[in-house]
Amino acid sequence: MYIDTYIAIPLWVFAIFGFFCFLVRTYITIDVYKRKKHGIYTLIISVKNQEEAIEGIVRGFIVKAGLDSTEEKLLDIVLLDFDSTDKTPKVLEKLANDYSVVKVIRPEDLPAYIKTP
Repeated sequence: MYIDTYIAIPLWVFAIFGFFCFLVRTYITIDVYKRKKHGIYTLIISVKNQEEAIEGIVRGFIVKAGLDSTEEKLLDIVLLDFDSTDKTPKVLEKLANDYSVVKVIRPEDLPAYIKTP
């Protein structure tokens, strides 16, 4: 009778330990998946008076990277407008409305997007 108890106790300990490891692995996998959805890379493009070129550059990059507003965001594109005097701000806002991965900011807001490890 005592031999059965000595065998049952280690088996229960290993079962509980295995279940705990399973929970930890599941949490880590979910955490990694959530990080991938929130963006891994940020592309920062500075713009000043580039109304003819910037739309083609950004749209071309999005098409080549395979991004659109419905897929998981593996990349964020931040467009910095350095006080353009032409129609560049309107073009940038149009891009931001068309794609969820595009954000338009001013240079003074840039430190909020730069993350240090």
